[in-house]
Amino acid sequence: MTAVSLFGTTFQNSVLLASGTAAFGREVRGVIDLDALGGIVTKAVTPEPRQGNPPPRVAEFAGGMLNSVGLANPGLAAARTRELPWLAANLRRARVLVNVAGGSVDDYVSVIEGLTDLAVISAFEINASCPNTDAGGLEFGATPDGLRGLVRRCRRAT
Repeated sequence: MTAVSLFGTTFQNSVLLASGTAAFGREVRGVIDLDALGGIVTKAVTPEPRQGNPPPRVAEFAGGMLNSVGLANPGLAAARTRELPWLAANLRRARVLVNVAGGSVDDYVSVIEGLTDLAVISAFEINASCPNTDAGGLEFGATPDGLRGLVRRCRRAT
């Protein structure tokens, strides 16, 4: 496959695992060669650990499936000290993108500020589908102004 450059970052190929499909990589290490990918987008990272929604989290039907995982994740501290160092030690060529989530703009900024110095991270993916608790639960990406404000603050944090 051909290398691809996007916003100043070069990926060895255009195959990236979507957010959460491989969690933080350990879960699929014996199934696929993560380093053969262009990159892996991690499971969401929030400031604090989240248990996520209670089961059942997935409903299958003839036309597809629905899921409601609830952003279960180990939180910023564990991502920084356990998950991302594992990726740094086990990937040589594949890029790491961290999915960032939160209930407020400050949550997103705190995660980015807490991780931005880690060399293993090539980029952050902003999970704009999260409900903004400061705006009555409206998703950050539901309005252009809401999304613009979120992205602006996140970019300043890098």
